[in-house]
Amino acid sequence: MKRNYDAVFFDFDGTIADTSKGIFASADYAAEKLGLPLPDDAGHRYFMGPPLPESFEVIFGLKGDDAMNAVRKYREYYTAGGMFELEFYPGMLEFLDALKKNGIKTAVTSSKPEMFVSQILEHFGITDRIDHIACPHGDGMPESKCSLITRALEYFKIDRNRALMLGDRYLDMQGAAQAGVDGCGALWGYGSEDELQKAGAKFTAKSVCDVSSLVFSEE
Repeated sequence: MKRNYDAVFFDFDGTIADTSKGIFASADYAAEKLGLPLPDDAGHRYFMGPPLPESFEVIFGLKGDDAMNAVRKYREYYTAGGMFELEFYPGMLEFLDALKKNGIKTAVTSSKPEMFVSQILEHFGITDRIDHIACPHGDGMPESKCSLITRALEYFKIDRNRALMLGDRYLDMQGAAQAGVDGCGALWGYGSEDELQKAGAKFTAKSVCDVSSLVFSEE
């Protein structure tokens, strides 16, 4: 078995796991607490990917302190258990095991704050499947996806052409292109194939098995 990459970087929401149930419920909770209309389907889906302050600005027109207050309300539900309302995508945990078995490094490079990624991994007992977390340190300290990917590259000290970024939204593919790594769009998530390709995806994958075929090939 040949390794085509030395590291795979993962977005989390919509890529490793379908976290929509907890995220949608958290957004609804915040809207109700602030007397705002509940998001429609498109509004809900926008919360899958971008940093929360951006989502509240785009969906509700909230900015600055108002956006951050909405984030705090969102976190009331999310930290009370909403973060654990998720399902891992078929084959994902097995793929992570295969990467580890073959010496390929793994990192989460998500807009989700580091503390929540750590808690989720620990809650589900899969901390040992991820070698590094390169995520923002808090909701008020967003980082570009390019910056997160670059941090992971520097942590592992690997060449850019030996890393693959897997994600389901345009931000993941834009960040990969800006950081100089190959981007693979996860079509099982919340972005369309058109969105991912326009954002610079080198590859798209319909299943985790497709991604495995990119990472591994026969000698």
